[in-house]
Amino acid sequence: MRNVAWLIPLGFFFLNPGFACGIDEPQFQYGAPEMRMAVEGDWGFTITPAGGAPMQVVVHVTQGSGAAASQEQPSHGQLMRTAYACGTRTLVRSAAACFDTSQMPLAVSYVSGDASFANVSMSGMFTVHSLVFAAGELALMIGPYQILAEVKPDGSLEDPRLGTEGTAGTLVVARG
Repeated sequence: MRNVAWLIPLGFFFLNPGFACGIDEPQFQYGAPEMRMAVEGDWGFTITPAGGAPMQVVVHVTQGSGAAASQEQPSHGQLMRTAYACGTRTLVRSAAACFDTSQMPLAVSYVSGDASFANVSMSGMFTVHSLVFAAGELALMIGPYQILAEVKPDGSLEDPRLGTEGTAGTLVVARG
């Protein structure tokens, strides 16, 4: 009987893995509307690869529907969808602390500019690592170029940069 006693706590964990991050649900102070307001719209980029000529492109960014699908998360012994319209919200146990994150997949489409961008693959993700939306991480892929920036709730940017390894150059961003 003693050999079976260790199965009870193990079984409880598998039935309620959210117990590791606490019983209480996180209280996010923002949702999809606030995240959309910060990133949706037209974005203009001037990308100048190292040693290359500047290329301009204007893209339209909206909330996507697919890249990060909603995940089920345990809550008080039941499974509950927590992402609502934002994409995913996950709690990751790390160093005895939970990390609250909201991710919104983005649909990115070509509007105008350098013709070399007209038929390239485009995608994006907007991530906020907090219960309160003070800033989020924008990551866009426009063809071979990864564009990274910190975006505030009012849509203002900090530290826009090219992020693809091996892609040196400069980036100028304009919101339209």
